[in-house]
Amino acid sequence: MNSAINFLVALYDGRRTIRALARRDVLSRYSGTVFRGAWELANPALTLFVFWFVFSVAFKAKGPAGTPFILYFVTGYLPWLFFSESLTRGTQGVVAHSFLVKKMVFASELLPFVYLTASAINHGLLLLLAGIILLFNGVAITWYWLQLPYFFLTLCAVLIGLQWLLSALNVFNRDLGQGVGIVLNVWFWVTPIVWVADGVVPPEYQWLIHANPVAYVIEGYRGSLLYQHPFWISGWQGLYVWCLALAMALLGGNVFRRLKPHFGDVL
Repeated sequence: MNSAINFLVALYDGRRTIRALARRDVLSRYSGTVFRGAWELANPALTLFVFWFVFSVAFKAKGPAGTPFILYFVTGYLPWLFFSESLTRGTQGVVAHSFLVKKMVFASELLPFVYLTASAINHGLLLLLAGIILLFNGVAITWYWLQLPYFFLTLCAVLIGLQWLLSALNVFNRDLGQGVGIVLNVWFWVTPIVWVADGVVPPEYQWLIHANPVAYVIEGYRGSLLYQHPFWISGWQGLYVWCLALAMALLGGNVFRRLKPHFGDVL
């Protein structure tokens, strides 16, 4: 309990550092370019166009209850992009900030929050783009949209432990950072982002979807933006995801704490 309280105090004290490093991370990605932040929207927008053309135009795909495919896809792709970007960059967090990690005064355990903050900025821009697409297609704004912060925080909770674990291990084995990209590619296709879980996965294998914490958040985004589902409709799955996030935070935090004294020697 004391360690948790001490961490929360350190997190509060380091809030300015987190904001500064997140701002630096966002600005450094496209330093020297003319369009700067526009590139953050260019790649997701192109991905949306490609998937819309392939599945809507070529395959005539539809979401549940005849939902246009572009709406089904964008509401699922939005949280996935935040998850994959945060995890990919967060895995490299300790190595990328080696100049700070070597300084004992820097609390390197705050690095996951740096990448969550930086990715949240891009997520906000893409959420605005998704909102425009939804409104353009006749989807009305409802009170259910206010559930989005809950699902966003749920995804952040899952990411924190994963980032602690992977960023610490990546210091000692850099191949891990490359492997994360491969795992995310597979994870994308086994998550109901492009396809509909109820129509593709047989009933006896539905538990695999429920065991996927990202699937819970993606369906939560869809339920809030498209189908007006209250968040408690999947109450047991939500409880499972939060327990999983807590277990991963305890595991990742413990591994990070044990390996942290050796970061300086390896880096």
